[in-house]
Amino acid sequence: MMRALMRWIEGGLKHRQHTSSAVLYTLATVPMLMVLWGLQAYALSDAQALAHYRPGALPWAQHLLTGLIVWQVACGVYAWWSRDRMDEERPLLAWCTVTPTLLGLLALSIAYGLKDTPMGMVVIEELVVARALFPLRILRPALVLGVAMIMGYEWAHAQGMVGDSPLLSAPVFRGVALDPWWALWLRVVLHTSLWPFALGVFFLFNSLARHRVDLETLARTDMLTGLANRREFMTRLADESHRQARAGHACTVVVCDIDHFKRINDQYGHPAGDAVLAEVGRLLRTGVRQHLDLAARIGGEEFALILPETDVQGGQRVAEKLARALKAHPFTANGQTWHVTLSAGVAEVQGGRGEMALRAADAQLYAAKAAGRDRVASALA
Repeated sequence: MMRALMRWIEGGLKHRQHTSSAVLYTLATVPMLMVLWGLQAYALSDAQALAHYRPGALPWAQHLLTGLIVWQVACGVYAWWSRDRMDEERPLLAWCTVTPTLLGLLALSIAYGLKDTPMGMVVIEELVVARALFPLRILRPALVLGVAMIMGYEWAHAQGMVGDSPLLSAPVFRGVALDPWWALWLRVVLHTSLWPFALGVFFLFNSLARHRVDLETLARTDMLTGLANRREFMTRLADESHRQARAGHACTVVVCDIDHFKRINDQYGHPAGDAVLAEVGRLLRTGVRQHLDLAARIGGEEFALILPETDVQGGQRVAEKLARALKAHPFTANGQTWHVTLSAGVAEVQGGRGEMALRAADAQLYAAKAAGRDRVASALA
C-alpha cells in the first residue's frame, strides 16, 4: 500500500498532469492549514492567548483560514473525481488550486510578521511544493500578485500606516523572554512546516536517484532486445581489454549477423523482423554467463558478445551453440512457418587490443557469409 502510494506520488511529480498535481498539492497543503486553524481556534477560546491579537482581528484571520481549507479541499476532491475524465492540460483547475492558497498564506504571514515568525518559511515551502508540481506559468499569477502584496505592505509600513505585525497587539519577539503562548505557537508552526518539508525533499532526491538509475539503464540498453547497446558494448570492451592486458586472461569477441534479414522484413513484414530480433536477444541473454559475459545489439541485425576468460575455441563453441538454438526455433507469420540462421565471426583479444579483436571478428563474420552463411568462422586477432 505504501509503496503504491509512493509510486503514485512519483508519477505525479514526473508527469505533472494538472489533476494529479492538484490532488498532491491539496494533500501537502491542507495539513499545514489545519494546524494553523487549530492554533487560532485555541487562541480564540483562551483569553490569555487572545490578548496577543488586536481586538476583532483574529476572527477575520480564522475566517480566511476556514475559507482556504474549504476551497483547497474542494479543489482536491474535484481534481480526484475528475482525474480520469479530463485532459492533461487544465490550467484553470491548477491556477484555482494554487493561487488562492499561496496568496492567503502570504497575507496571513504578513499579518503575523513576515520577517519575525516562521510564517515566511511556511510560504516559501508551499511555493517550493507548488513549483515541484506545476509549471512556472501556473504559478506566475501568484508570484506577480504576491510580489505586489509584499511591496504594498512595505510601502504602507514605511508610511507608518501598518506595523510589523498587523494582526498582533505586539510583535512576537520584543527582546524579552517569549510568552508561553508564542513559545508554543512557534514550536508547533516550525516543526509542522519544517519536518514534512525535509521529508518531502528527502523523498524527492530519493526519487531523482531512482530515475537517474533508470535513465542510465535506458542509455545502456537496446529497447527491443533488452541487450546492451553499442555504446555500452564499446565501454565494456575497453574495460575487458585493459583487464586482459593486465592479467593475461583470455577474452574473446563474437560478432553475429542474422542471415537474409532484409528478406524476412520484405516477405513477412517488420513485426516479424522485430520478433526475430527479440528472439535472438533472448537466446543471447540466456546463452551466456550472467554477470560475466556481455551480449549486445550493435547494429540493425548485428549482435556481439564479449566473453571474458574464454579463448577463441570456447568462443566458437558458444557461437555454434547459439546458432543451433536459433536455427531450431520456428517463427510464424501470415500462416507461414520458417526458420532463421545466423553467421558469426570469433576473435580473441591479444595484448589488450579489443578494437582490433572486434575488427578481426567482423572480418571473420564476412568470411562466414562469403562461405555460404549459417556458419561460424574464427581467428586469432
